[in-house]
Formats: sequence, C-alpha cells, structure tokens
Amino acid sequence: MSTGEANDQTSVSVDDPEVAAEPEKRKLEIDVQIADAGACKKHVTITIPRAEIERQFDESLGNFQKEAQVPGFRPGRAPKTLVVKRFRKQVSDQVKSTLLMETLEQVDRDYQLNPITQPRLDVAAIALPDEGPMSFDMEVEVRPEFTVPEFKGMKVQRPIRTVTDKDVDVQFDRFLERYAQIVPKLEGAAEVGDYLTADLTFLKDDEVLNVVKEIQFRLQPELRFQDGRIPEIGKALKGAKPGETREVDAQLGTSVVNPDLRGKTVKVKVEIHDLKQVRLPEVNQDFLTSIGFDSVDELRDAVRDALNRRIANQQRAAVRRQVLDKLIESTPFDLPTDLVGRQEKGTISRLAMELRQEGFTNDEIRARQAEIRANAHEMTLRSLKEFFILAKIAEAEDVKIEEEDLELEIEAMAEKSNESVRRVRARVEKEGLADALATQILERKALDRILESIEYEDVAADEPDVEVETLDEAATPEAEAEADATGDESAEA
Repeated sequence: MSTGEANDQTSVSVDDPEVAAEPEKRKLEIDVQIADAGACKKHVTITIPRAEIERQFDESLGNFQKEAQVPGFRPGRAPKTLVVKRFRKQVSDQVKSTLLMETLEQVDRDYQLNPITQPRLDVAAIALPDEGPMSFDMEVEVRPEFTVPEFKGMKVQRPIRTVTDKDVDVQFDRFLERYAQIVPKLEGAAEVGDYLTADLTFLKDDEVLNVVKEIQFRLQPELRFQDGRIPEIGKALKGAKPGETREVDAQLGTSVVNPDLRGKTVKVKVEIHDLKQVRLPEVNQDFLTSIGFDSVDELRDAVRDALNRRIANQQRAAVRRQVLDKLIESTPFDLPTDLVGRQEKGTISRLAMELRQEGFTNDEIRARQAEIRANAHEMTLRSLKEFFILAKIAEAEDVKIEEEDLELEIEAMAEKSNESVRRVRARVEKEGLADALATQILERKALDRILESIEYEDVAADEPDVEVETLDEAATPEAEAEADATGDESAEA
C-alpha cells in the first residue's frame, strides 16, 4: 500500500457528454531531448525557438494593449510602442509563464512520461532572452518501467486454523479486561499481564543512549518502542520484584537517525519500582446486562465470532502477502532513494487507516505503528513497489475506480468504527486521505482480480503472534523527539 506523491496519477473521472470539447491548441515548434538520469528519473532539455517567443510576445502584447491604462489615452488606444516601453516586464513575465505552461502540457501529451511528482523546475532561474531561443532543463520522476508480471496460475498456501475452546477462553479474558481494574500487586513477583513502573536505560557499549524515567507499561512477551523492540522482555522480567534491576537485549530498527545504530542490538537496564495487576470484573447478570448480553454463552458466542473474523482477515492477509512477495520477486526495478524518503512519513498514517478499517484495536494499531516507524524505509520501499506493480496490473486488466467505490468504502469505514457516514467522510476530507483511500481501493481491486486466477494449497496456520506492548518513548533521543512531534500532529488531527 502507498499514497502521497506516488498517487497523484490516481483519479476518478466521469465523462460528461454535455461538456463540449475544447478546441485543439496549436502545437508549438519546440525541441525536446530526454535522457535517463537514474532510477525512475528523466532529464529533459527543452528549447523554444525565437519564432515561438515572438509569436507569444505579440499575442500577450495585444492583450495588454486592449486594457492598458496609459495617461493621455483612452483604454486600448495607447500606441503599441508606448505599451511595450511601459509594460515590457509584465508582458515578458506573461510570455514566459504562458510558454512554460503550454510547453509542459505539450511534452506531457506527446511523450507520456508518466510523472509521479511535479517536475523539478526552477522557474525563477529561467530567463526570457532578448534574442535567440529560450532553453531550460528539468528532472522528472517517472513511474518505473517494467512488463506486466504473469500472475495467472500462481500457487499460494492458504493457512487454515480452527478456533478452539481454549482460544475462546483467552479472548474472553481479554474482552473482560476492557472493564477491569488495575490494582497494586502487594504479593508475588512480576508475571506476563502485570503492569510495571520502571526506569529504562538504553546502552550501547556502556554508553548511555537514552533514559526513560518512571514509565508504566504492561509486561507482555514483547515490548515495542518508537525505534525498536525488546523481543524477550516477558521472559527477562518474569519473577522480578520492586527494587530489582534486570538487563535485556533490544533490537533497534533500520530507520534510526544515527546510521551507526541502525539494526544494532543494545542493552536495556530495567529498574523496577512498582507492580500492579489486572482485576477482572465479576461476570454476573448485572454485568452482562450492562454490556448488552443476556448470558455468558451469548457473550462467548460473540467472542468466538470475532475470533473467526480475525482468523479470516489473517488468512486473507497471508495470501495477499505471498502473492505480493512473488510479484515483487518476479518484477525487479529500482526506486529513487529520495522518493522513498519523502513517502516514509505518510506510511504510518496510511497503516493506521487500513488497520482501523479491519477492526484492529487502538493498542494493536499502536504496536504496528511502532514497528513501521522503526523500519520505515524498508516498509515504505516495499509499499511503493506494491503500488506500482498493482497499478500496472490494474491498467492492463482495465480495473478502474468508480465514484460508487469511494462511497462504499466510506460507508464500510463508518460501520466498522460505529460512526456516521457523514463524520467519516468529513474526517477523510480534513485529513487529506481521499487519495490514499482511492489508491487503497485500486490496489484491492487489482489484487482481487489476481486472486480470481490463483491456485490454493491449504496448510495449517502458524501459531498466533505474541502479545505486544507499545511505548511512545524511544531508545534514542532523536527518535523520541520525532515520535513526540508525530503524536502532536495526530492529536491536532
């Protein structure tokens, strides 16, 4: 999935037979030279001959002469030589602006470069010469060039998993935790599921990278922070008591600001100050009625249905991942590093939108956001490759986005979030998510077309992912500052 600059070409158009076609513009006599300038980049040199400049100068001057306010003359009656003398700069600016606009439109029509961003053009640096032709250069980022990958008959594994009574028991307790109390743990030691208050000190070769004081978090098998994760924290802190200090390894992500730390393993000293535990509510008739259920069996059935939906979503995600892995492997192409870098900031918000649509909880979304933020470059690179491949397939298969698709998507989002359609539509417009939504629909429709022609092999699903706790803090102060800024922007939105 990908949006932002790479999605400027995604649009929904509706033909209107009532609108008359515009008269065809006169074609400029220009010289255009196009050369490769790296991955997905073209260097374009354009020369506009003097004859075209003079023609446009006469046309622009005529327009000025009709409306020129010159002392001693009625509007439109001033001599041409006087108008030239008085308004030469304004006329020249208009000539340059008009020629540039018409030239870029003509190049777009004639050469179909398929730009993914606006051309890099320093307009202020382009001079309209008094004599001779006008020339200028620009760099254009274009879509990668590759043939449509073969996908028909592709073989993928479809994970199959049946919900057991044990699964329902676990999910039943997780549901009850929404109504639980967090109380002091006066006896015993830390267990997975407890809440800890601790100081975290991140170290690399005994050098302190960052210190997080008095942070409370739930002890889960894995702890994620904004630029990495601690995969074994549950094991490391099990049995710990207030006053103890334990040490555990943390894995930094590949998008850490300091290049020397990217992907590195660092030490984390955890000094525990306090323990709390979860006290589940008593499941009696009053409680059941308060949450809209008549019996425990009815609540358990609802939990089982939710688990089945989650497993179905995970199955679709696993199949989708395999399909995209195969397409990416069979369709190698490079993307500009700066394009990937510009897209990274939008990756987190797009991910949150997709997960929210699939019904994930806020805690689950935060955990995935932390993972994306820590490895933003690689995940954004993959997201862009997925977009370009699926867009190519959509074009080849004549897959298009209709207005109805957008409206149905917004209605589905409203139903899953228990909000009104009007409210969701307003949020999409306010947060500028319309392009991301359109791209998401295009990718999904292209993927659905692919899934119609693949072959499945049913296999046993892997064990469910471990529970994850997520912190807004980071191992490095630079990432912590960036996470704070991102949080502020989200709060304002």
